[in-house]
Amino acid sequence: MTAERAEPDEAVRRLFEGIHRLLLCLAGRVPDEFLTHTRSMLAEGDLAYLPDTLTGAAAGLGVSLTATEVELLRDALVALGPGGEPAAVRRIPVADVTPVTGHRFAPASPEVPARAITPASTEGGFAGPADLTDDLVIDTLTEHDGVVAIRRAWRFGPGTPPHDGKRIYLAEVEPGVPAWDLTLDVQHVLIQLDQHAPQVEVYWSGDDLPPYHRTAHGHAALLWRRAGTGE
Repeated sequence: MTAERAEPDEAVRRLFEGIHRLLLCLAGRVPDEFLTHTRSMLAEGDLAYLPDTLTGAAAGLGVSLTATEVELLRDALVALGPGGEPAAVRRIPVADVTPVTGHRFAPASPEVPARAITPASTEGGFAGPADLTDDLVIDTLTEHDGVVAIRRAWRFGPGTPPHDGKRIYLAEVEPGVPAWDLTLDVQHVLIQLDQHAPQVEVYWSGDDLPPYHRTAHGHAALLWRRAGTGE
């Protein structure tokens, strides 16, 4: 695999999609820096070491995966790894479902007055003021075909002070869109804006979202929606 964005064949695309969904399920459960890095590895086609990196982190951090996710990593390790399946894959805790993370989300930073945040007119959620960072993210994402909606939330940990939040972007795209490419493009924009370990969650319409994203979605500001797709 190379860093070029060549159109993958069907088997490789399924692998990309599976790992992308796995990374979505790790959001809020592994360090932000690790998630940003591994998402870059996927988008840049660095698959030779990515399955082993994910396996070692899950085993070392004690992060549970579903049986389907473990099987995905096992298959990827056998297909791509230089030495087949490592022992670490057998140390990954297995869970029936992706657990909740306990994070809290808000549609804007604490500095934004409550009166500036209103219920979104087209669906559940909120509408709030966008800033330059939001505008650049919208511009970057809408350069791609198949983007349905863009949201932004501020994330707070269970024990995090209310002033210490993290900006999170959520983008809904049509099935078949290479979500990993969009993720990488927005990460690059945010890093250039001095955003540390940016968190960009790109998911496909119709997917069953992990608890982290369902909670964020329900408390996010709707920044942009493609015309004709409002509920």
